[in-house]
Amino acid sequence: MDRLEKLKANSIENPGKQKRTKCTTCKKPKEVVVEKLPLPFELEEEIYIPTKDDIILAYAELTSQGGVKEDKKELIQKVYQALFNEEFIFNCNGCGKGQARRFTFHMKNIGLL
Repeated sequence: MDRLEKLKANSIENPGKQKRTKCTTCKKPKEVVVEKLPLPFELEEEIYIPTKDDIILAYAELTSQGGVKEDKKELIQKVYQALFNEEFIFNCNGCGKGQARRFTFHMKNIGLL
């Protein structure tokens, strides 16, 4: 009984590490927005369709051992936006790792890895 009280006191004095939480963008539920799609002849801005070489280069820069360089973030963002229709989150490690895994899975599916 004495040992149990010591363990309780020790756990109160030295609580365990707190779990890491995801960034605030991860916690917010995504809102569903329904909007009217423009007709093909009404498109004003050019649609970027990445080439095979662009996809390979963006993936290589994203997974490089030295980390992502500032000047290559624009290319990665552009290719990722075109492929998945969402922005790549460089600020959050958890979100970025998940998106990088998604990119890797996509590369394997299309046969580039």
